[in-house]
Amino acid sequence: MSESADAFRWQSFFQHAAQPMFLVNRRRRVLFVNRAWEACTGLTLADVRGRVCRRRSASAEKDEATLSVCAPPLEAIEGRTCQVRRRAPGGAGWWEIHFLPLAGAKDLLGILGTVRVIAPSPHAPFTLPDKLMALRDRSAARYRLDDLELTSPALQRVHEQAKLAAQTRVPMTLLGEAGAGKEWLARAIHAHGDQRQRYFACLDAERLPAPLLGELLFGTRSLQLAFGTVYLREPAFLPREWQGRLADTLHLRENPEFPRLIIGMRHDPRLEIQSGRLLEELYCAVSPLTIALPPLRDRSAELPRFIDVFLARLRELEPHAVHGVGPEALTVLRAHSWPGNLRELQAVVHGAYRRAKLERIELADLPFYVKQGPLPAERRLPLDTLLEQVERRLIGLALKLTQNNHTRAAELLEIWRPRLLRRVEKLGFKSDDHQTPG
Repeated sequence: MSESADAFRWQSFFQHAAQPMFLVNRRRRVLFVNRAWEACTGLTLADVRGRVCRRRSASAEKDEATLSVCAPPLEAIEGRTCQVRRRAPGGAGWWEIHFLPLAGAKDLLGILGTVRVIAPSPHAPFTLPDKLMALRDRSAARYRLDDLELTSPALQRVHEQAKLAAQTRVPMTLLGEAGAGKEWLARAIHAHGDQRQRYFACLDAERLPAPLLGELLFGTRSLQLAFGTVYLREPAFLPREWQGRLADTLHLRENPEFPRLIIGMRHDPRLEIQSGRLLEELYCAVSPLTIALPPLRDRSAELPRFIDVFLARLRELEPHAVHGVGPEALTVLRAHSWPGNLRELQAVVHGAYRRAKLERIELADLPFYVKQGPLPAERRLPLDTLLEQVERRLIGLALKLTQNNHTRAAELLEIWRPRLLRRVEKLGFKSDDHQTPG
């Protein structure tokens, strides 16, 4: 069968489909659109063939705005099936586009996009403008679970648990020290789940005012439906009546349209429950899935990978020819205890990236507190030993001044002579001790 006959067959198959479809190559150039797509957009295949689909501003011309809506996200370019919701060209309604990468033997052949037109509804939740949605898409690309595919067993376990969590909507708990990456992992799970086109809300129960927290957690249904995932930090800081109400709400929410709740805790939940700060009913409601993130000091072997990830992100924002870390600097970074975990590492790498004058981060680029190494162990000051040393020096000095006359020495020290004799005997003074005080 000839190549032209094969082309006719697949084009004919898609041409008769009632759903709008389009095909782009791995460089995002349009190869084909079907009749349903032409009828939906008012553009023909001749108008868009060979044109590049890339995200543009909402004020672009009609054909550019249409190609902007059809631009494949980074997930599709990397070969992963994904789905996005974008405002339809012209602003009337929405397009829900399903991107299907077509993989070849060696590389990506193209990406097939299928469009589901969603009519505008007066009850639909508020949505962001196109420019902000494009910004959100680029931001979501930073949270990739592939960054967790590391060599340590602890990170491999976290990666597998996170992939499982992304396939469900049940509430879950993330445990780990401050800066260990709990919020990053929550965002990554949201970005890989079926609710990724809805908003991700990060609420800090320790810092946000109570009225705002109450509105977001127990507010109107339209507000809640706008969120796909709610990440709640430190729920133990919520009032107990709110914790009970939240637990009851989670038990009653069987509607999949309600947002998923992920909580993050830096302390052991059992200790929080024993102290009375955390309601046990709430913890039971949010712990069907629990992921514990190990501190950075327990995974120092992964430091080069984390540093490479941070440097790659920095190069996107601030172009600078810095790749990797010098051996001396890496040795110092491995020796650091990292009490601030990944958050501290990111800040250190960011500062060193800006100070670096060579192609690698060297020892001189690191902050002083990291280069000086761990602080010396705390010096102990035993009181009894110090008092005995002072007493020995004073008695020796008094005996020297009085030429070993115990009566006069006792008067100088303003103590009774029998007490001085007892102390001289206990401290083990010899007959010539008065000649060398101490």
